[in-house]
Amino acid sequence: MSGSTPKVKAFLICDQVIRSTDGKYSIIGVFRRVHAPTFPVFHARFGVYLMLGDMNGEYNFTIEFSDPTEGQVLAKAELRGVKHHKPLEDFETGINLPGLQFTKEGTFEVHLLCNDELLHVDTLQAIKVEAPPPK
Repeated sequence: MSGSTPKVKAFLICDQVIRSTDGKYSIIGVFRRVHAPTFPVFHARFGVYLMLGDMNGEYNFTIEFSDPTEGQVLAKAELRGVKHHKPLEDFETGINLPGLQFTKEGTFEVHLLCNDELLHVDTLQAIKVEAPPPK
């Protein structure tokens, strides 16, 4: 793959990304933290909205959800063979995963790789909270 290095203009972690028939994106449930009384916990929906600029070429993108303390990739999504030859027009896309397992309390990372090179890192916090008392 070849091309100029894209500039990250938006990287939003959310429950779901929807693209309408007119090309507009709806980003549902933007979040930075997952709260749970016990771990591991499964977060049923996970999406990433991307807006990238300065693209002129062909690209392979990978999104990795990882535990940096263990050095382990917990989930991965790929978008391969993206051709964009209009550097003055932003490239937008949304990637939805079926869900994510947070193995423990702590900080997790979401990596965006472009042609196998790290382009952007964002973090998510998994926070332990007290369970509500039984009713």
